[in-house]
Amino acid sequence: MRSPWSDATSIDVPRPEYPRPMMARPRWQSLNGSCEYAVRPARGAIEDERPPGEFDGAIVVPFAIETPASGVERALRPDETLFYRRHLDLPGAWAGERVALNFEAVDHEAVVFVDGEPVGRHRGGYLPFTVEVPAGASELVVVVRDPTDKGTQQHGKQALAPGGIWYTATSGIWQDVWAEPLPGNAITRVTTSTWRGLDGIDVLVSCEHACEVTIEVGLPGGGQALVRGVAGEPIGVPIPDARPWSPDDPWLYPLTVTTADDEITAWAAIRTVGLRPIPGAGPLERPAVVLNGRPILLNTPLDQGYWPESGLTAPSDEALVFDLRRMRDLGFNGVRKHVKVESRRFYHHADRLGMLVVQDVVNGGRPRVGTRGSQLAMALNLHVEDRSRRAHKAAGRGSAADREEFAADLVGMIDHLSPHPSVVCWVIFNEAWGQFDTRRLEKLVRRSDPTRLVDAASGWYDQGGGDFRSRHRYVLRLHKPPSHDRRPFLLSEFGGYNLSVPGHTGNEHPAFGYKFFASGKELDEALASLYREQLIPLVEQGLRGCVYTQVSDVEGETNGLLTYDRAVLKPNEELLRQLNRELNEAFARLGAADVSETADSRRSNVRDDKVI
Repeated sequence: MRSPWSDATSIDVPRPEYPRPMMARPRWQSLNGSCEYAVRPARGAIEDERPPGEFDGAIVVPFAIETPASGVERALRPDETLFYRRHLDLPGAWAGERVALNFEAVDHEAVVFVDGEPVGRHRGGYLPFTVEVPAGASELVVVVRDPTDKGTQQHGKQALAPGGIWYTATSGIWQDVWAEPLPGNAITRVTTSTWRGLDGIDVLVSCEHACEVTIEVGLPGGGQALVRGVAGEPIGVPIPDARPWSPDDPWLYPLTVTTADDEITAWAAIRTVGLRPIPGAGPLERPAVVLNGRPILLNTPLDQGYWPESGLTAPSDEALVFDLRRMRDLGFNGVRKHVKVESRRFYHHADRLGMLVVQDVVNGGRPRVGTRGSQLAMALNLHVEDRSRRAHKAAGRGSAADREEFAADLVGMIDHLSPHPSVVCWVIFNEAWGQFDTRRLEKLVRRSDPTRLVDAASGWYDQGGGDFRSRHRYVLRLHKPPSHDRRPFLLSEFGGYNLSVPGHTGNEHPAFGYKFFASGKELDEALASLYREQLIPLVEQGLRGCVYTQVSDVEGETNGLLTYDRAVLKPNEELLRQLNRELNEAFARLGAADVSETADSRRSNVRDDKVI
């Protein structure tokens, strides 16, 4: 299959770009590519597992064992253990230095052995981890188990029996693996925060030990802003004639952070996000999302990030860029990244391309209702409490340990992605999947990151918090929010119109969707009617954001704007652009250009005299 994002006809491995662009070092070595694998029945605790005498063959990292791109394409069952083994051939120039092995994502539980000795263990299939390699190491073995949807850990939409809105599982190593030498006192994290006046940033550098730090910020016209400070304390950097980051001008400031032992490069943006009322925008003057103090309509289609040849892993860096650019070209200003944490390359591309990201927390537990029940939930706006022991059990969250693990993974995701200016909103729960204690978790999110918006319960079972009245609406006619709810209205999923394109579908999966059409002409007519007769009129009634389902088809779900292989755009291209123009024009007619920051704003990102 020839990919539309490049001239290549095969998977691009190893990848040429540094996987962690927000904190990059000049020396590194990719560990992607072919290695040995074996699958055996699970025996006892994972840390007691040892590799078999003979392996089953070769697997291509970083692609999940279930995918064609891995070269294996077989399921990993909950009662099985997956082993990886490869020789470590580290550069001779690194001899005598500390060496870190970085794993961008391994699903779900992993133990890492080097030369037969355990050097690290990690739980959580969507977050990165690092282990250190002893000097002179020669053999790497990674042992993995993954219960997929038979467990209550965070697994998103993965299923051992895929169908409908549940897709083929992703097990084992599914994002980049790389090695890099570390100095005696390594820089571990760099974050930035924007000043209220959009004229400077605070830089917070974390190191293994206390030390002095020098920061150089590259300026748009050439030259640099140079400051010094101490690790662990915010270091202020005034930025003359600052260029705020936005979809129209996604300006990124290059950073070089230096200590006596270490040097890394990173990026920073001048960007704030919050909510402000729109004076004169109807009797309720519902707030709008404001970026750098200026109103913006969130128009972010659902992006699930699956590919036919490689599952949850993008087949190449170009594939990530293709999806983002295609949506931007069609008139959208971002994406809602759906129950998945992408590679850091994805968020870096969103940063530099000016695409907003509404980021879902990955779900675990189980749905409170099935497909039929969801229709009632959408139609009736039902409220179901989520704090009792009975509610916990119904959501598959009866175990306190499971609830604590979810909260830890949530905070870990925020910590992981917070350096990226493209991320403007966190979505805690989607359609009540594993939903529990929403208001308490919302407080946890705001403590962890008081600088972004929060969609606490996307779809249904709203607990009255969050920054939005967030609803899903499929098949049923769109309708305005009630006057008693003054929150901005976020139509966080809608549309989902199906059109199968022969030769470009996942034929092995039964077709699933909400409304089917037989031709591109029928689809165009339906989209035009949906936007012009139902969606766009909602802007005057408080619509402040919308999420069309979805960027591309996924397996048997054929309701994407693009086919699964991204080869065909189903709607007429110019029609879709025109519909998005009309949506933006309706928002502009609210008088949104007059919005400014006010002291009596309902919610502010201001913390002391700074904002992020």
